[in-house]
Amino acid sequence: MAKSSRLTKEDWLAAGFRALATDGPAALRAEALARSLGTTKGSFYWHFKDLPDYKRQMLMLWRTKVATEVIDAVEKTPSGAAQLQDLLIRAAGPAPAAFGGRAIEPAVRAWSLTDPDVKAALADVDAIRCAFVAKLLSDMGLTDPHLPQAVYAAYLGLDDLTAKGSGDIATGLPALMTLILRAAPGN
Repeated sequence: MAKSSRLTKEDWLAAGFRALATDGPAALRAEALARSLGTTKGSFYWHFKDLPDYKRQMLMLWRTKVATEVIDAVEKTPSGAAQLQDLLIRAAGPAPAAFGGRAIEPAVRAWSLTDPDVKAALADVDAIRCAFVAKLLSDMGLTDPHLPQAVYAAYLGLDDLTAKGSGDIATGLPALMTLILRAAPGN
């Protein structure tokens, strides 16, 4: 019992991301998560009102980690191509294992097919990311309204292939950056 009193809300959320990444949304059950953490369900209910509350908090944390924090960090980089380069380096970097690693993005996307709340959260994250990519491209003089979506789709595809072991985002995104730089005015 002593162990359960030391578990934090973040421990439970991380366990949920790992379970989602490996076993899908059906694994997001208080009892199964408690078992994976070596504790009881009581600890779960100490931190979360119920399972829907838990899932809402997972989605809020996911949004913060994959959109808000990334954008905040990139905006500290000098503007222009350097920001886009920084964004792509961050996107190609290792995903935190504590939150499901590289498999979490495809897992959230799969989850969104069966849960309207996840679908809405995913649409929000996609819109935030696409708007930011559009801003970065516009700052570089690339104003084709379809380009941000194409760049974002390339990222999603590379991320999915990498998660499945049949692609390499670390080489794909730099190649994409090379193409973007060639298309930018003045290059």
